[in-house]
Amino acid sequence: MSGVTKEKTRHGLNDDALGKYLVQHLPDLKLPVVSTKVGYGQSNPTYFVDDAEKRRFILRKKPSGTIISPVAHQVDREYRVIKALGTVEGFPVPKVYCLCMDDAIIGTPFYVMEFVKGRIITDPDLKELSPSGRRAAWFSVVKTLAWLHSIDPDSIKLQSYGKKTGFYTRHCNTFSRIEAQQSKVKDISTGKELGRAHPNFDEIVDFIRKNVPSDRASIVHGDYKFDNLILHPTEPRVIAILDWELSTIGHPLLDVVYLVEPYWNRASKAGISGGPARDDMGGEVYEPENLEKSGMPSMDELLDEYTKVTGWDPKQDRWEVAKVFHLMRGGTISHGIQARTISGQASSEFSHVYFEHTKRSLDAALAMVRELKEKKSMRSTL
Repeated sequence: MSGVTKEKTRHGLNDDALGKYLVQHLPDLKLPVVSTKVGYGQSNPTYFVDDAEKRRFILRKKPSGTIISPVAHQVDREYRVIKALGTVEGFPVPKVYCLCMDDAIIGTPFYVMEFVKGRIITDPDLKELSPSGRRAAWFSVVKTLAWLHSIDPDSIKLQSYGKKTGFYTRHCNTFSRIEAQQSKVKDISTGKELGRAHPNFDEIVDFIRKNVPSDRASIVHGDYKFDNLILHPTEPRVIAILDWELSTIGHPLLDVVYLVEPYWNRASKAGISGGPARDDMGGEVYEPENLEKSGMPSMDELLDEYTKVTGWDPKQDRWEVAKVFHLMRGGTISHGIQARTISGQASSEFSHVYFEHTKRSLDAALAMVRELKEKKSMRSTL
């Protein structure tokens, strides 16, 4: 691909400038380098970077254009947490090589890490795995999450990576502010504002604020699901965790509820939780009557394994409220993708799929809020 052609693409990079920078930080790199945008990532664009000897690296960059939220797309945070976790012996993260905060190189800050050869499974039903492989993969995934949540952030110099108290209250405030900002974004074609994520958004957030889980702090990934994990090329086990953009010090319920969403969020059938909530994404393998045949473990088995590793039972701490928060959060993030789409900034051709996900997630959150309120009211009258 010629340089001229690449400049015409939405996220084409200046490979000459990139190569000159990288060769200073990767002494064995052989110029020239060629970058290729990959994946359907909606936020921080991701690229393969291949050198003249076909050695491959991964580059993650902040998107171009005006950023709607100042807390989004912080590639320096991604780099920091991956580098820190890389000091934990055996923990499955890619090796990071360099962080560049100079916009002059390729237009926005970026970092480069190793390319980990393995399998990223985007099929929610894990069809490419045997029934026994599905079971083993799920247990590897949940054990890896439990390991992450068991790492003391202070021990790897992440004590300032996030606050250790008030996670849910603080993030309700954050998402309320972000949703308000996103609602004011105007369509570049029509000039019309995007509008609220949901007419009852404030009711959902208010309910969470009044019923937050008790404080608990760990390193949380924020987007922990199968398609952000690399499995071994031939074995059903996790060898790398990707996409740390949403990571922080926070409540481990965030990751646990997110991971097992295919089991409890049957309304969306979104086996890849947080991804496009389309009915054709499957999910029937997670129905209780299909678990044995499909090889999928039950949600209780996975949570028991998590509890065994961490010594903490997540279902005993306002589990239902954490599910409402998850749906609110997912809907707000999808609303943000809508905002970037109408303003011409979306970093994926699949952005349109997320429009429906905003309403579906927040409708489900509202239904859960109303149900929980009704149950509480009934208990108070007994």
